[in-house]
Amino acid sequence: MNKLIDRLFEKDLVIKIVSVLIAILIWFVVLDSDNPFEERTITVPLTSNAEILQAKSLQVVGTPLPASVDIKIKGRRHKINGVTAGDFKVSVDLSEVSESGRNIININAPEYFGEQDIIIVGMNPSSFTVNLERIVGKQYPVEVVYTGSLPTGYEIINQRVEPGFAILEEKESSISKVSKVVVYVNLDEADNNKELVMRATVLDANGDPIKQFDGRIPVIVSYNLAKNVPVIVRTSGNPKNDFYLKEIKYSTPTAKLIGSKSLLEGIKTLEAQSIDISGKDESFIVPLSFNLPKDIILQQAEADGILAELIIDKLITKEFTLSKSVVTISPDTSVTNMDYKLVEDTIPITVKGKPGDVNSITNSDIRLSVQVNDLEPGQHEIPLTVRTPSSVKVVGEYSVNIIVTAISDQDVSNPTSTNN
Repeated sequence: MNKLIDRLFEKDLVIKIVSVLIAILIWFVVLDSDNPFEERTITVPLTSNAEILQAKSLQVVGTPLPASVDIKIKGRRHKINGVTAGDFKVSVDLSEVSESGRNIININAPEYFGEQDIIIVGMNPSSFTVNLERIVGKQYPVEVVYTGSLPTGYEIINQRVEPGFAILEEKESSISKVSKVVVYVNLDEADNNKELVMRATVLDANGDPIKQFDGRIPVIVSYNLAKNVPVIVRTSGNPKNDFYLKEIKYSTPTAKLIGSKSLLEGIKTLEAQSIDISGKDESFIVPLSFNLPKDIILQQAEADGILAELIIDKLITKEFTLSKSVVTISPDTSVTNMDYKLVEDTIPITVKGKPGDVNSITNSDIRLSVQVNDLEPGQHEIPLTVRTPSSVKVVGEYSVNIIVTAISDQDVSNPTSTNN
Protein backbone atom coordinates (compact mmCIF):
# COMPACT_ATOMS: atom_id res chain seq x y z
CA MET A 1 0.00 0.00 0.00
CA ASN A 2 2.74 2.47 0.93
CA LYS A 3 4.59 1.68 -2.23
CA LEU A 4 1.49 2.39 -4.24
CA ILE A 5 1.15 5.78 -2.68
CA ASP A 6 4.82 6.61 -3.20
CA ARG A 7 4.57 5.72 -6.87
CA LEU A 8 1.53 7.87 -7.22
CA PHE A 9 3.34 10.93 -5.78
CA GLU A 10 6.40 10.31 -7.89
CA LYS A 11 4.25 10.04 -10.96
CA ASP A 12 2.37 13.32 -10.29
CA LEU A 13 5.32 15.44 -8.96
CA VAL A 14 5.83 17.34 -12.17
CA ILE A 15 2.13 17.97 -12.43
CA LYS A 16 2.08 19.30 -8.88
CA ILE A 17 4.99 21.66 -9.46
CA VAL A 18 3.39 23.02 -12.59
CA SER A 19 0.13 23.46 -10.72
CA VAL A 20 1.82 25.46 -7.99
CA LEU A 21 3.52 27.71 -10.52
CA ILE A 22 0.28 28.29 -12.33
CA ALA A 23 -1.39 29.18 -9.02
CA ILE A 24 1.32 31.69 -8.20
CA LEU A 25 0.98 33.22 -11.63
CA ILE A 26 -2.74 33.51 -11.22
CA TRP A 27 -2.16 35.18 -7.79
CA PHE A 28 0.14 37.80 -9.32
CA VAL A 29 -2.35 38.51 -12.09
CA VAL A 30 -5.09 39.01 -9.56
CA LEU A 31 -2.76 41.11 -7.36
CA ASP A 32 -1.79 43.39 -10.27
CA SER A 33 -5.41 43.87 -11.04
CA ASP A 34 -6.42 44.84 -7.49
CA ASN A 35 -3.19 46.52 -6.18
CA PRO A 36 -0.93 47.41 -9.12
CA PHE A 37 2.49 49.17 -9.08
CA GLU A 38 2.12 52.91 -9.53
CA GLU A 39 4.19 56.13 -9.39
CA ARG A 40 3.28 59.20 -7.38
CA THR A 41 4.79 62.68 -6.90
CA ILE A 42 4.70 64.23 -3.43
CA THR A 43 5.58 67.86 -2.66
CA VAL A 44 7.76 67.98 0.43
CA PRO A 45 8.86 71.14 2.32
CA LEU A 46 12.54 71.97 1.98
CA THR A 47 14.28 72.84 5.22
CA SER A 48 17.52 74.78 5.39
CA ASN A 49 19.90 76.39 7.84
CA ALA A 50 19.45 79.78 6.10
CA GLU A 51 20.12 81.57 9.39
CA ILE A 52 23.78 80.68 8.96
CA LEU A 53 23.90 83.13 6.03
CA GLN A 54 23.02 86.00 8.34
CA ALA A 55 25.79 84.93 10.69
CA LYS A 56 28.15 85.15 7.72
CA SER A 57 26.74 88.58 6.73
CA LEU A 58 25.23 87.17 3.53
CA GLN A 59 21.76 87.76 2.16
CA VAL A 60 19.84 86.14 -0.67
CA VAL A 61 19.03 88.54 -3.49
CA GLY A 62 16.70 87.96 -6.40
CA THR A 63 15.10 84.51 -6.46
CA PRO A 64 14.64 83.15 -2.90
CA LEU A 65 15.54 79.67 -1.73
CA PRO A 66 13.05 77.02 -2.94
CA ALA A 67 10.39 76.27 -0.34
CA SER A 68 9.73 72.67 -1.42
CA VAL A 69 10.82 69.84 -3.71
CA ASP A 70 8.87 67.19 -5.62
CA ILE A 71 9.70 63.56 -4.74
CA LYS A 72 8.65 60.77 -7.13
CA ILE A 73 7.94 57.43 -5.46
CA LYS A 74 6.88 53.99 -6.79
CA GLY A 75 5.11 51.07 -5.16
CA ARG A 76 1.88 49.19 -4.78
CA ARG A 77 -1.16 51.39 -4.92
CA HIS A 78 -2.18 50.52 -1.37
CA LYS A 79 1.34 51.32 -0.19
CA ILE A 80 1.99 54.61 -1.92
CA ASN A 81 -1.48 55.91 -1.09
CA GLY A 82 -0.49 55.72 2.55
CA VAL A 83 2.59 57.89 2.10
CA THR A 84 2.43 61.61 3.09
CA ALA A 85 4.83 64.56 2.86
CA GLY A 86 5.39 64.22 6.60
CA ASP A 87 7.10 60.86 5.98
CA PHE A 88 10.01 62.65 4.30
CA LYS A 89 12.69 65.10 5.34
CA VAL A 90 14.50 67.03 2.66
CA SER A 91 17.14 69.57 3.67
CA VAL A 92 19.84 71.74 2.23
CA ASP A 93 23.06 72.60 4.07
CA LEU A 94 24.33 76.15 3.55
CA SER A 95 27.18 75.95 6.04
CA GLU A 96 29.77 75.61 3.26
CA VAL A 97 28.64 78.79 1.51
CA SER A 98 31.05 81.64 2.27
CA GLU A 99 31.23 83.86 -0.79
CA SER A 100 28.86 86.37 -2.28
CA GLY A 101 27.76 86.04 -5.88
CA ARG A 102 26.23 83.12 -7.78
CA ASN A 103 26.30 79.79 -5.90
CA ILE A 104 25.03 76.34 -6.97
CA ILE A 105 23.60 74.50 -3.97
CA ASN A 106 22.98 70.72 -3.95
CA ILE A 107 19.93 69.45 -2.08
CA ASN A 108 20.53 66.49 0.22
CA ALA A 109 18.91 63.18 -0.73
CA PRO A 110 15.47 62.80 0.83
CA GLU A 111 15.13 60.79 4.03
CA TYR A 112 12.08 58.48 4.35
CA PHE A 113 10.69 57.69 7.78
CA GLY A 114 7.40 56.05 6.76
CA GLU A 115 6.35 52.37 7.20
CA GLN A 116 5.25 51.63 3.65
CA ASP A 117 7.38 49.68 1.21
CA ILE A 118 8.11 52.18 -1.54
CA ILE A 119 10.88 53.03 -3.94
CA ILE A 120 12.14 56.67 -4.26
CA VAL A 121 12.52 57.20 -7.97
CA GLY A 122 13.79 60.80 -8.04
CA MET A 123 13.62 64.37 -6.70
CA ASN A 124 13.13 67.67 -8.47
CA PRO A 125 14.98 69.94 -8.14
CA SER A 126 18.10 68.24 -6.89
CA SER A 127 20.02 71.53 -6.85
CA PHE A 128 19.37 75.22 -7.31
CA THR A 129 21.20 78.45 -7.99
CA VAL A 130 21.14 81.29 -5.49
CA ASN A 131 22.60 84.78 -5.67
CA LEU A 132 24.10 86.04 -2.42
CA GLU A 133 25.22 89.51 -1.48
CA ARG A 134 27.29 90.44 1.52
CA ILE A 135 25.66 92.45 4.31
CA VAL A 136 27.88 95.31 5.42
CA GLY A 137 27.54 97.82 8.22
CA LYS A 138 28.66 101.42 7.99
CA GLN A 139 28.41 104.36 10.36
CA TYR A 140 27.24 107.79 9.22
CA PRO A 141 26.99 111.03 11.20
CA VAL A 142 23.45 112.36 11.44
CA GLU A 143 23.39 115.89 10.00
CA VAL A 144 20.69 118.41 10.86
CA VAL A 145 19.39 120.26 7.80
CA TYR A 146 17.33 123.34 8.59
CA THR A 147 14.50 124.43 6.37
CA GLY A 148 12.61 127.72 6.58
CA SER A 149 14.28 130.71 8.25
CA LEU A 150 14.66 132.58 11.52
CA PRO A 151 14.13 136.34 12.04
CA THR A 152 17.24 138.50 11.82
CA GLY A 153 19.40 138.21 14.92
CA TYR A 154 18.09 134.78 15.93
CA GLU A 155 20.04 131.55 15.80
CA ILE A 156 19.93 127.94 16.92
CA ILE A 157 22.46 126.98 19.60
CA ASN A 158 23.20 123.95 21.79
CA GLN A 159 22.09 121.63 19.02
CA ARG A 160 22.12 117.97 20.00
CA VAL A 161 21.27 114.84 18.02
CA GLU A 162 20.83 111.49 19.73
CA PRO A 163 22.18 109.21 18.50
CA GLY A 164 24.77 111.31 16.73
CA PHE A 165 25.64 108.46 14.37
CA ALA A 166 23.46 106.04 12.41
CA ILE A 167 24.70 102.52 11.75
CA LEU A 168 23.26 101.13 8.54
CA GLU A 169 23.38 97.39 7.87
CA GLU A 170 22.26 96.41 4.43
CA LYS A 171 23.37 94.72 1.23
CA GLU A 172 26.68 96.00 -0.06
CA SER A 173 25.07 97.32 -3.24
CA SER A 174 22.58 99.35 -1.18
CA ILE A 175 25.18 100.75 1.22
CA SER A 176 27.32 101.87 -1.72
CA LYS A 177 24.52 104.25 -2.75
CA VAL A 178 24.39 106.02 0.61
CA SER A 179 25.92 109.51 0.68
CA LYS A 180 24.73 110.85 4.04
CA VAL A 181 22.06 110.68 6.74
CA VAL A 182 20.10 113.85 7.50
CA VAL A 183 17.20 114.99 9.63
CA TYR A 184 15.11 117.97 8.52
CA VAL A 185 14.10 120.65 11.06
CA ASN A 186 11.72 123.48 10.11
CA LEU A 187 12.99 126.81 11.48
CA ASP A 188 9.61 128.45 10.94
CA GLU A 189 8.38 126.40 13.90
CA ALA A 190 11.49 126.91 16.05
CA ASP A 191 11.05 127.80 19.70
CA ASN A 192 13.13 127.34 22.81
CA ASN A 193 13.90 123.99 24.43
CA LYS A 194 12.57 122.05 21.49
CA GLU A 195 12.98 118.27 21.64
CA LEU A 196 11.86 116.63 18.44
CA VAL A 197 11.47 112.89 17.94
CA MET A 198 12.02 112.39 14.23
CA ARG A 199 13.01 109.91 11.54
CA ALA A 200 16.24 110.53 9.68
CA THR A 201 16.42 110.40 5.89
CA VAL A 202 19.12 108.54 3.98
CA LEU A 203 20.27 110.37 0.84
CA ASP A 204 22.21 109.24 -2.20
CA ALA A 205 24.90 111.25 -3.98
CA ASN A 206 22.22 113.24 -5.86
CA GLY A 207 20.48 114.23 -2.65
CA ASP A 208 17.52 111.95 -3.31
CA PRO A 209 16.04 109.81 -0.51
CA ILE A 210 16.76 106.07 -0.58
CA LYS A 211 13.33 104.61 0.08
CA GLN A 212 14.41 101.28 1.54
CA PHE A 213 15.79 103.09 4.62
CA ASP A 214 12.64 105.15 5.25
CA GLY A 215 11.54 105.07 8.90
CA ARG A 216 14.48 102.93 10.02
CA ILE A 217 16.51 105.61 11.84
CA PRO A 218 14.77 107.27 14.82
CA VAL A 219 16.58 110.28 16.27
CA ILE A 220 15.92 112.97 18.87
CA VAL A 221 16.90 116.54 17.94
CA SER A 222 17.07 119.18 20.67
CA TYR A 223 18.25 122.78 20.63
CA ASN A 224 17.83 126.25 22.15
CA LEU A 225 16.60 129.38 20.44
CA ALA A 226 18.88 132.38 20.98
CA LYS A 227 18.78 136.05 20.02
CA ASN A 228 21.85 138.24 19.58
CA VAL A 229 21.38 141.66 21.16
CA PRO A 230 23.87 144.52 21.74
CA VAL A 231 25.40 144.86 25.20
CA ILE A 232 25.23 148.36 26.69
CA VAL A 233 26.13 149.88 30.04
CA ARG A 234 25.50 153.32 31.47
CA THR A 235 27.82 155.24 33.77
CA SER A 236 27.23 157.50 36.71
CA GLY A 237 29.39 160.29 38.14
CA ASN A 238 32.22 162.13 36.42
CA PRO A 239 35.90 161.30 36.08
CA LYS A 240 38.55 163.34 37.83
CA ASN A 241 38.91 166.92 36.63
CA ASP A 242 40.55 167.18 33.20
CA PHE A 243 39.70 163.53 32.45
CA TYR A 244 36.85 162.07 30.42
CA LEU A 245 35.31 158.74 29.46
CA LYS A 246 36.67 158.13 26.01
CA GLU A 247 34.89 154.85 25.19
CA ILE A 248 33.64 151.54 26.55
CA LYS A 249 34.93 148.30 25.10
CA TYR A 250 33.18 144.98 25.68
CA SER A 251 34.70 141.53 25.74
CA THR A 252 31.79 140.65 23.49
CA PRO A 253 29.75 143.41 21.85
CA THR A 254 26.66 141.23 21.64
CA ALA A 255 25.17 138.60 23.90
CA LYS A 256 23.10 135.53 23.16
CA LEU A 257 19.87 135.43 25.12
CA ILE A 258 18.07 132.10 25.36
CA GLY A 259 14.33 131.94 25.75
CA SER A 260 11.03 131.51 23.97
CA LYS A 261 10.45 133.47 20.80
CA SER A 262 7.58 135.39 22.35
CA LEU A 263 9.84 136.70 25.15
CA LEU A 264 12.86 137.37 22.95
CA GLU A 265 10.85 139.46 20.50
CA GLY A 266 10.49 142.26 23.06
CA ILE A 267 14.21 142.50 23.91
CA LYS A 268 16.29 144.90 21.79
CA THR A 269 19.40 145.37 23.99
CA LEU A 270 21.01 143.82 27.05
CA GLU A 271 21.69 146.62 29.54
CA ALA A 272 24.08 146.03 32.40
CA GLN A 273 23.92 147.62 35.82
CA SER A 274 25.36 151.15 35.92
CA ILE A 275 29.10 151.68 36.56
CA ASP A 276 30.30 154.58 38.76
CA ILE A 277 33.26 156.44 37.22
CA SER A 278 33.44 159.19 39.83
CA GLY A 279 37.00 160.49 40.32
CA LYS A 280 38.54 158.03 37.88
CA ASP A 281 41.73 159.12 36.16
CA GLU A 282 42.76 155.87 34.46
CA SER A 283 41.17 153.07 32.48
CA PHE A 284 39.81 150.01 34.27
CA ILE A 285 38.03 146.71 33.55
CA VAL A 286 34.94 145.53 35.36
CA PRO A 287 32.67 142.46 34.97
CA LEU A 288 29.14 143.37 34.03
CA SER A 289 26.08 142.35 35.98
CA PHE A 290 22.67 141.95 34.38
CA ASN A 291 19.12 141.82 35.63
CA LEU A 292 17.62 139.41 33.13
CA PRO A 293 13.89 139.17 32.48
CA LYS A 294 12.14 136.13 33.88
CA ASP A 295 12.66 132.92 31.87
CA ILE A 296 15.52 134.49 29.91
CA ILE A 297 19.06 133.23 30.40
CA LEU A 298 22.46 134.06 28.97
CA GLN A 299 24.35 131.51 26.96
CA GLN A 300 26.65 129.72 29.36
CA ALA A 301 29.90 130.95 27.78
CA GLU A 302 28.75 134.56 28.23
CA ALA A 303 27.09 134.00 31.58
CA ASP A 304 30.55 133.20 32.96
CA GLY A 305 31.45 136.86 32.49
CA ILE A 306 31.09 139.73 30.04
CA LEU A 307 33.74 142.35 30.74
CA ALA A 308 33.66 146.07 30.05
CA GLU A 309 36.82 148.12 29.69
CA LEU A 310 36.21 151.79 30.43
CA ILE A 311 38.83 153.92 28.71
CA ILE A 312 39.56 157.08 30.76
CA ASP A 313 41.60 159.64 28.86
CA LYS A 314 42.93 163.09 29.70
CA LEU A 315 41.61 166.25 28.12
CA ILE A 316 44.15 168.34 26.21
CA THR A 317 44.59 172.07 25.79
CA LYS A 318 45.63 173.99 22.72
CA GLU A 319 46.44 177.63 22.20
CA PHE A 320 45.22 179.47 19.14
CA THR A 321 46.66 182.84 18.13
CA LEU A 322 44.09 185.09 16.48
CA SER A 323 44.60 188.38 14.74
CA LYS A 324 42.88 191.46 16.15
CA SER A 325 41.17 191.81 12.82
CA VAL A 326 38.80 188.95 13.73
CA VAL A 327 37.51 190.75 16.84
CA THR A 328 34.08 192.19 16.39
CA ILE A 329 33.63 195.53 18.22
CA SER A 330 30.04 196.36 19.00
CA PRO A 331 29.70 200.07 19.94
CA ASP A 332 26.70 201.72 21.50
CA THR A 333 24.63 202.77 18.52
CA SER A 334 23.60 205.97 20.31
CA VAL A 335 27.20 207.12 20.41
CA THR A 336 28.41 208.35 17.07
CA ASN A 337 31.44 210.53 17.87
CA MET A 338 33.88 207.87 19.13
CA ASP A 339 36.53 205.81 17.40
CA TYR A 340 37.59 202.36 18.87
CA LYS A 341 40.87 200.58 18.24
CA LEU A 342 42.41 197.40 19.73
CA VAL A 343 45.84 197.80 21.25
CA GLU A 344 46.89 194.09 20.89
CA ASP A 345 47.84 192.91 17.43
CA THR A 346 47.20 189.24 18.28
CA ILE A 347 45.14 187.51 20.89
CA PRO A 348 46.06 184.04 22.28
CA ILE A 349 43.08 181.81 23.14
CA THR A 350 43.40 178.47 24.89
CA VAL A 351 40.72 175.78 24.60
CA LYS A 352 40.38 172.39 26.30
CA GLY A 353 38.63 169.25 25.26
CA LYS A 354 38.97 165.75 23.89
CA PRO A 355 42.00 165.33 21.62
CA GLY A 356 39.91 164.63 18.57
CA ASP A 357 37.68 167.64 19.14
CA VAL A 358 40.49 170.07 19.96
CA ASN A 359 42.61 169.01 17.02
CA SER A 360 39.74 169.42 14.61
CA ILE A 361 39.27 173.12 15.44
CA THR A 362 40.84 175.91 13.37
CA ASN A 363 41.11 179.65 13.96
CA SER A 364 38.05 180.27 11.87
CA ASP A 365 35.95 178.26 14.37
CA ILE A 366 36.67 180.76 17.17
CA ARG A 367 34.58 183.95 17.37
CA LEU A 368 35.83 186.99 19.34
CA SER A 369 33.83 190.09 20.20
CA VAL A 370 33.77 193.04 22.64
CA GLN A 371 30.96 195.33 23.74
CA VAL A 372 31.96 199.03 24.06
CA ASN A 373 29.29 200.96 25.89
CA ASP A 374 29.55 204.19 27.88
CA LEU A 375 33.31 204.50 27.35
CA GLU A 376 35.08 207.84 27.61
CA PRO A 377 38.00 208.69 25.37
CA GLY A 378 41.16 206.91 26.48
CA GLN A 379 42.40 203.32 26.89
CA HIS A 380 40.14 200.76 28.49
CA GLU A 381 40.45 197.04 29.32
CA ILE A 382 37.29 195.39 28.08
CA PRO A 383 36.17 191.75 28.65
CA LEU A 384 36.56 189.67 25.51
CA THR A 385 33.75 187.32 24.59
CA VAL A 386 35.04 184.04 23.15
CA ARG A 387 32.73 181.61 21.35
CA THR A 388 33.91 178.15 20.31
CA PRO A 389 32.24 174.94 19.13
CA SER A 390 30.37 173.22 21.94
CA SER A 391 32.73 170.25 21.83
CA VAL A 392 35.49 172.27 23.54
CA LYS A 393 35.69 174.73 26.40
CA VAL A 394 37.57 178.01 26.67
CA VAL A 395 40.29 177.95 29.31
CA GLY A 396 40.26 181.11 31.45
CA GLU A 397 38.80 184.57 30.84
CA TYR A 398 40.09 187.09 28.37
CA SER A 399 40.16 190.85 27.93
CA VAL A 400 41.57 193.31 25.44
CA ASN A 401 42.66 196.94 25.55
CA ILE A 402 40.59 199.39 23.58
CA ILE A 403 41.66 202.99 22.75
CA VAL A 404 38.66 205.26 22.51
CA THR A 405 39.17 208.47 20.56
CA ALA A 406 36.70 211.31 20.14
CA ILE A 407 36.28 212.27 16.51
CA SER A 408 35.76 215.76 15.10
CA ASP A 409 32.36 217.05 14.17
CA GLN A 410 33.12 216.78 10.48
CA ASP A 411 33.73 213.03 10.94
CA VAL A 412 30.74 212.40 13.14
CA SER A 413 28.81 211.22 10.15
CA ASN A 414 31.48 208.49 9.69
CA PRO A 415 32.30 207.05 13.14
CA THR A 416 34.83 204.19 13.09
CA SER A 417 35.33 200.95 14.91
CA THR A 418 38.53 199.53 13.61
CA ASN A 419 41.08 196.94 14.58
CA ASN A 420 43.56 198.02 11.96
